Amino acid sequence: MSVSIVVPMYNLERYVAPLLDSLLDQSEKRFEVIIIDDGSTDRTYEVAEAILARHPILRAKLIRTANAGVSAARNTGLAAAGGDYVLFLDGDDYIASGLVQAIESNTWSAAPDILCWGYSLVREDKSTIVNFTSAASDTTGSEALKNIFVHKSLRIWTGSIAFKRTFLLENGIRYTERCVNGEDQEFIYKALSRASRAISIPDVLSFYLQRTSSISNTYNVNKFDMVDAFKRVADYFKAFPFEGTSEISELLLNRELTENYFYNLKTCLNGTAGMDVRRLLQDIDARYPGLPQEMRPIIREYRGDDRQLALQIRAFLISPSLYGALIVIDRNWVQFKHKLKTVMGRKEIKV
Repeated sequence: MSVSIVVPMYNLERYVAPLLDSLLDQSEKRFEVIIIDDGSTDRTYEVAEAILARHPILRAKLIRTANAGVSAARNTGLAAAGGDYVLFLDGDDYIASGLVQAIESNTWSAAPDILCWGYSLVREDKSTIVNFTSAASDTTGSEALKNIFVHKSLRIWTGSIAFKRTFLLENGIRYTERCVNGEDQEFIYKALSRASRAISIPDVLSFYLQRTSSISNTYNVNKFDMVDAFKRVADYFKAFPFEGTSEISELLLNRELTENYFYNLKTCLNGTAGMDVRRLLQDIDARYPGLPQEMRPIIREYRGDDRQLALQIRAFLISPSLYGALIVIDRNWVQFKHKLKTVMGRKEIKV
């Protein structure tokens, strides 16, 4: 049993070493790493090349391409992969020393289509923000989707799931190129809907770095690509139905779509000082004609259990400016708590 680890990189020269260090530390050595430099303008390629040259024990392919986005880079890596299982990591993430061993031991005899595990959100100093784990399970992909959408007992991130390579190839599952947000969820949900067997293990084995400069924390209207990504998933479910399709599709196109839409509104507003919500909506409408109007009836029917979001939705439907004011209040409160915590910490040190 062998594993291919596909890593797209774009202007991540600071993060190449930590990632490759975590790969060099693997207790099981039967894996290959495929690094795709997606047209970086910094020294990402050169740094990776130098590290790999110093560690020939690491089986690696270093591929340089013109900038085409993370989805195209992942597809390039998948095409170059030769392992039985494929794992996709981002260039600023890293993994536990026992990850490859865990993949091997849980797929050797069972040979599931999909294997997933727990993960941690971490800061740049590697301190943990939160762990996401779930109970061990051995089920179908459709049951795993129910655990994600209905029971909310399972969370999966791009770097916490491995796919049988032949399963992806036989079902024609690829990343949607030129989609900059939501492409990872689209890929995972499509794969789960076709998986005959999906195994989940509770161990935390990968680490998702939360960078303030990432697309998730900046003003980037393209992040609303996720709306079309979710629609493509729903269309895929219709084309390849499974038990529970209608319930999961309804949750996807209402609760999940609304929560992701408002998360992106919030991060855009917080990503640029003084950004007005009406200007943001105009920018969204210019990039995706009619989307703000299309989302209003969906938002109005939100049936999730996030009370804070429900309050923000009511404010938004009354007046987007009122919603914007709530976001400013929330941001200022978070900043105040952070400053207070810092001051109190200094006082404790002095005492």
